[in-house]
Amino acid sequence: MLNILWVEDEYSEDKKNTWFKNRAVDIKTNFLEAKESINSCLGQFDLIVLDINLENTEHSKEITELAKQFKISEKQFLEESGMNLFLNLLERGFPKEQIIFLTANADINRSRVDELREAYRQENYDAFDEVIETITNELSEETVKECSKLISADNHEGLFQYLENYFNDLNDGVTNNTYNRFCEAYQRCRIEPPKAINKGLNEAKQHLNNWLEKHEKNDYLVLRRGIIEGCGFLKEHINDDNFIRFSSFVKGTKEKKPVIEISSDDIKNYLDTVEQFLPVRQPKVINDTYRLFLRTLVHEWEESIDPQETTEKYGGEIHTYAGLSKQTRNWVSHAKLLEPLNSEIIAFLFLANMRAMFKLSPEVQDYEHILLKCITNTPDAVIDDDNLDNHIIAFNSNVDQILFPLDIPLTKERKDKKGSAEPRPKYFSEKINDVYKNNTGKSKQHNYKRFLFQYFFVNQQYCPSNLTANSDDFLPTLARHIYSYSFLEG
Repeated sequence: MLNILWVEDEYSEDKKNTWFKNRAVDIKTNFLEAKESINSCLGQFDLIVLDINLENTEHSKEITELAKQFKISEKQFLEESGMNLFLNLLERGFPKEQIIFLTANADINRSRVDELREAYRQENYDAFDEVIETITNELSEETVKECSKLISADNHEGLFQYLENYFNDLNDGVTNNTYNRFCEAYQRCRIEPPKAINKGLNEAKQHLNNWLEKHEKNDYLVLRRGIIEGCGFLKEHINDDNFIRFSSFVKGTKEKKPVIEISSDDIKNYLDTVEQFLPVRQPKVINDTYRLFLRTLVHEWEESIDPQETTEKYGGEIHTYAGLSKQTRNWVSHAKLLEPLNSEIIAFLFLANMRAMFKLSPEVQDYEHILLKCITNTPDAVIDDDNLDNHIIAFNSNVDQILFPLDIPLTKERKDKKGSAEPRPKYFSEKINDVYKNNTGKSKQHNYKRFLFQYFFVNQQYCPSNLTANSDDFLPTLARHIYSYSFLEG
């Protein structure tokens, strides 16, 4: 799901399977290859696993020049060159929290203390108990008592510092270990050092897997990866004139010419912008970033773009996707009632938007599988036709009950072919838009994100079998992912 860069100069396929199982890993087996990837395509990666000692790198001219620059031998440079890569990553803005050292050049005891600290911060108390038991099994009775005293006093930072000092004293303050020296330099600068796992630890595989899983459960990173993969996939196909559906939604003039022309270059620039929008470092105020991203995503659905233009041509499914994008564009342009935004609604709207803009096959695409996980990892197994009908009736009734006391009509005039006006019931999209406009400028009173999920179902109420089909195609798969959330109270 997430893309991992692994720098390891003693690579083998068995090692990859041992450490990473079936994860997507880009392997670089020497310092120069790793440096080139970091300098040229860092955006491809979400997590980075570094070895410190890359001495199997060829002693090329570039290595010789680097060694001379720092007044050391090529061998000395390569033995610690993973640190050079680490600092290069920091200079390029890659988050320290998404980098880990997997190396034999880290002290085993320091690695265990790091794991202890990490388990405590994540409130993973089972892991904490497991690590502290491993550590104390090798300590004297007196030292174990001191550790127990600190734990009882809930002085966990004191515990970590006590253990670090204890193990440092065992070495008489002499540190030949590369990673330890690096950590000491960090600590002198009052900066928390990078995380490392010693390959020699019996529990090293589990520690690395825990670290990887922690990030794989980060909805922001998964969302960002899905968007990047999606935009990359779509850009590969935009030179096919039949692939871009978006132009079909442009309103025509009396001469049946489109109001605006949309070229493949315009679409590519749009995808480039969307692809690069979310930074690899998760912003502290995520809602602000999501707000700007969402406005960028649906900005193209301006006044001259009308989903009704091709309803008959494309049918209910595509009209639904286009209607969601158009509705969202109108809403985010005038108020913030969709907020607080989260990864679920961003993933949902990105999926719908791209299905509207491009002619994708019915099957779920690889990037869509990633983004669906942002909505839920446990979608409903099936959707019952009768239950869906009842929910759709309830949706409309609920919105009608909101509009009625506001004295907002539930019908809208339409003209027949002769120009005569007659009332028609408002569409669900029109009714929730009335609620939105009435609430604009006031305190938030309704769950507008859920209105959009409900719109997905209501807009296809005349072909519910498309939603309830026991199929792995995109439409019923998306329906199963959003079904439970759409019908919750609130």
